[in-house]
Amino acid sequence: MEPGTMKLRRLAAIVSLSVLAACAGSDTVSSRLPPGFVADAAEIVAGADWSAPEEVRVTIGDRAFKPSEWTFRRDRATRLVLVNATDSDHGLAARQFFADIAVESVRGGGQVLKGPWIESLSIPAGQTKELWFVPARFGSYAFECSAVGHPTLGERGVIDVVR
Repeated sequence: MEPGTMKLRRLAAIVSLSVLAACAGSDTVSSRLPPGFVADAAEIVAGADWSAPEEVRVTIGDRAFKPSEWTFRRDRATRLVLVNATDSDHGLAARQFFADIAVESVRGGGQVLKGPWIESLSIPAGQTKELWFVPARFGSYAFECSAVGHPTLGERGVIDVVR
């Protein structure tokens, strides 16, 4: 194989891996009910008191969500603040948790996306994202980073919804 061809292949491989590692997805907030999600989410959001939501603040740092265990109270207006303190994109993958909450909005990057349902959440490098929601069902849920390879590095945790 010619030296120029080897260099091009190596460069293509590096670029491909970089793109995959940075790809954490995008926010998917929906006004259409996804299968299995809380059906009365819009009513739950409308009935919540958003003047003083409970807040949980999480920093995404060196291969971890800190803290990695989050507790929310059912039927309480809540603001989850996700701070990406890294130079790479991250995402929150928590399908069953997303199915069991009513979303008021996703805020960040100068945008406000209205719910009441969310299927994916991205947190770009160096940015902060806020998820305003009401936990509608009790449960314990696993979550992880949706960026390729990040869960195996330790970017995962547990969410508990309690009384």
